[in-house]
Amino acid sequence: MLKSLQINNYLLIDNLEINFNSGFSVITGETGAGKSIMLDAISLLLGKRADTDVLSDKSRKCVIEANFILNEDKFKNDFSKNDLDFEKSTIIRREILPEGKSRAFINDTPVTLAVLKSIGDNIIDIHSQHENLNLGFMQFRTQIIDIAAGTKEMAEQFVEKYNNLNKLETEIAKLKTQIANNTNEKEFSKFQIEQIEQAKINDENELEELEEKASFLENAVEIKENLYASINLARDVEFSAEERLKEIKNLLSKLSQKHKPAENLVDRLDSILIEFKDIYSQIESDLYKAEINPELLEEINARIDLINGLLQKHKLANISELKNKYLELINFINSSDSLEQELEEKEKEFKKLKAETIEFAEKLSTKRQKVFSKVEKEITELLVNLGIKHANFIIENIKDNKLSLHGFDNINFLFSANKAVAPQAIEKIASGGEFSRLMLALKSQTAHAAAVPTIIFDEIDTGVSGEIANRMGKIMLDLGNSFQVIGITHLPQVAALGTTHYKIYKQSDDKRTYTKVKMLNHEERITEIASIMSGEKLTSQAIDNARILLEN
Repeated sequence: MLKSLQINNYLLIDNLEINFNSGFSVITGETGAGKSIMLDAISLLLGKRADTDVLSDKSRKCVIEANFILNEDKFKNDFSKNDLDFEKSTIIRREILPEGKSRAFINDTPVTLAVLKSIGDNIIDIHSQHENLNLGFMQFRTQIIDIAAGTKEMAEQFVEKYNNLNKLETEIAKLKTQIANNTNEKEFSKFQIEQIEQAKINDENELEELEEKASFLENAVEIKENLYASINLARDVEFSAEERLKEIKNLLSKLSQKHKPAENLVDRLDSILIEFKDIYSQIESDLYKAEINPELLEEINARIDLINGLLQKHKLANISELKNKYLELINFINSSDSLEQELEEKEKEFKKLKAETIEFAEKLSTKRQKVFSKVEKEITELLVNLGIKHANFIIENIKDNKLSLHGFDNINFLFSANKAVAPQAIEKIASGGEFSRLMLALKSQTAHAAAVPTIIFDEIDTGVSGEIANRMGKIMLDLGNSFQVIGITHLPQVAALGTTHYKIYKQSDDKRTYTKVKMLNHEERITEIASIMSGEKLTSQAIDNARILLEN
């Protein structure tokens, strides 16, 4: 239950603190006094989004804090799922900072708004004035049935399966598109791979070596002539370079006995002769290799053209880059093949999950259907008790062949207030007062199944008066025996039934207007209820009537 509530710097509320009791409490106050502001502040504790517009003083933060007394058996699992330590006395705090940031805490542990909402929805059930309109929405009607049938958790599990199924279907569609787009490119890549493989390029330096060979063959005649001439000059009988060097060496050797520096020159000539012989051998070898072979040249040029053609085709600079391109093409083919394998696996997964989801939806529908007659009977009895003598409440389920967020179910609430009128969809036929009574009947019927410890009714009695208002108040009073019920009301009959009575009012000073709240004692309650009856001018008759209402 809600034990206490503190609100600081929120719209018209500067600093407000309320301590709540168990049972049925009522809140009254003039229109615009701030009742809806207090409800909005509580909604922030349940995960509602906020902005800096709610700050009364833009220079300081807004703080909303509530203390709840919670049942360990009901809430310990919720806390554990969200990595929170359970405490029987739990404090939930929400802060809205001037710079626009928002923070939330449960027992001083920071939490996200999703976690706040997840836990908050199980702590407080707020029925706001506009919620009557929700009866026209499939989701709300289905939630009512799930609460009554005890299938709320099962419905949440189904939604998770349904969303996973849709997600998987989207992934399959994307894979199919990707595979279709890859098909033509895959075939072309195979062709390119085949071309590169047929070239049989193994050495990254092959092109340079081929070009060198081609150059040698293209100039073979000139090379051969020059090499041959070089040999002739080296071995000429009359002017042999080698013989002349030997003669110089002999002369210097003789001189070295008388001229020491000549020894060094002799050594150097020895080295030159050795190098000369090596050069000569190389010239002979090159001369031997220097063949004139047009067929070989043509073959080498064809190979060069093949390699250069591949490089140009792929806009590459060298064979190393061509090898990388080849690996890239191979990887693309492999990835395309893996996409097809992935598609096959996902289609199997989808088929299995769809079968599971359909079976789950059918079980969910069966369980929902089982409570229809019970809910119809209980709601009809409550409506009769609330003054709709010929009430007829029917739950209709037009099952669909296609899955939706609600499974196969399309649940409608049909209603008729008169014998001669066939039940029709509630949103088409019910009046304002009938909507209020229907909503209270539904809330009353599902309260025990939902087991939310605190229920807040925001003017659920709108559109009724007199004895009907009294009966609605008694239903809320009766609910207060099992839950903490807080009712915001403008009706004296309902206000008089509260075990605790709070008044929200405005107070002004020279600077601004503030919203205040106080718990009323018995005499103050008489005055407040009398003012609800008679307006601004209190009459003795209104006071007497208020006293009678409270005593009865």
